[in-house]
Amino acid sequence: MYGTSQICRQLAWSWLGLAGLCGGAAVAGGPHPHTEEWYRMKAGDPPGQRQVEKHGKMWPPFPRPVGEEQAFWHKYHHAHYWPYPYNCQDKAYVQDVLHQQAAAGWTSATTLQDYHFDAETNRLNSAGETQLYWILTQAPISYRTAYVAQGRSAEQAQVRLASVEQMARSMIGESLPPILLRHDIPVGRPASEVEAYRRKQLQAIPNQRLFTIGTSGGGGGASAGGLGMGTGGMSGAPQGGNQ
Repeated sequence: MYGTSQICRQLAWSWLGLAGLCGGAAVAGGPHPHTEEWYRMKAGDPPGQRQVEKHGKMWPPFPRPVGEEQAFWHKYHHAHYWPYPYNCQDKAYVQDVLHQQAAAGWTSATTLQDYHFDAETNRLNSAGETQLYWILTQAPISYRTAYVAQGRSAEQAQVRLASVEQMARSMIGESLPPILLRHDIPVGRPASEVEAYRRKQLQAIPNQRLFTIGTSGGGGGASAGGLGMGTGGMSGAPQGGNQ
């Protein structure tokens, strides 16, 4: 007579054998399941719940991986080292976005806009020359590219480009950084508008007034803090005008 443990052992071996046969049939022509080659082949399977179709609906309804689930040891590896490697991917994505924003900001800062050129001749004005010199000498090497606002026509763009190249050669010689055309619309307000706002702000500043704070001549004038803030502690008349 077989004992209970022997029966359970035989059933377990029978189940494993059946699972192996089924698994071998499912991957006919490929590596045998649970071998090192099979695990390497399955190493790229995505983690998480699989999306399946049942009763005409997708379960779950939001995007999920499809196909066979991960192998047990791959699930364990994924859970044990979580959130690696996804935290590295997240950091790389954030850094990439920051680099794109920095590059866009430097592109805007090193662009010679319409107001840097004379409206009649399309040659650099004094503000444009100052901006170009800053780009050629002060901008970081990795962002040292002079962009020229193209304007409304190809002829206008070529005149501006020739003016910038000529001025750049006169400033630093023949070793020029890239000078490129680009379509751009300046963002901001005219300097005259900013100046008008600033002048109005300065005109609205009230005159400064100083008050004398001291002890009162009478006995009831002193406050608890020692300052004469009672009946005679602060004199009401200003002691000075604009400072």
